[in-house]
Amino acid sequence: MALVPFGSVDTSVLRWIRTAERPAGFTLGAGDAELATLTWEDTGGSSATARTAGTSWTFRRAGFLRPTILVHEPGRSEPIARVSARLARHEITIAGAPQFRLRHVSHVVPSWRVTTDRGQEVLHLEPVAEKRSLQAGAVIVSSTEAGPATLLLVVLSWYFVVLNWFEDETIEALAPYEGPDPPLERGSSD
Repeated sequence: MALVPFGSVDTSVLRWIRTAERPAGFTLGAGDAELATLTWEDTGGSSATARTAGTSWTFRRAGFLRPTILVHEPGRSEPIARVSARLARHEITIAGAPQFRLRHVSHVVPSWRVTTDRGQEVLHLEPVAEKRSLQAGAVIVSSTEAGPATLLLVVLSWYFVVLNWFEDETIEALAPYEGPDPPLERGSSD
């Protein structure tokens, strides 16, 4: 199915649907229209490619203690966007757009919120799991503050959410190998 332009559909409620398992792939839809795809290059990696009706972007994570996500357009050496990961609030910078903040809202309902620097909500993302595996997600575009950068903001935010989800799945998968804590030694009372 051909991807349709972002501005040609109702974008107030969007959905991400998982279309591939290994490596992971997702499609962004609005009603019956498909707006974008996001596909990882390999299982367990951070490199991914997004395609839209008008362009494509590549995503990759760099750094360890201060991770950053970089977004490139084909043929450009400088990134057009970045996410600077912080402990509780992450900063999103897109060339030609205002600065945004991405933060995890709730652990009960694993939702994420993108806001402007002034605190106005732009996007609300809710990942949907099935048997602990990320299968879909709802994206609510709540304002036009992002302007022309809205589609990139939707895709970049979802990329970030998926990476976080995959890291959590990996940690949970390793838990059985951790083993029990050793018993505490008790002091002798002679």
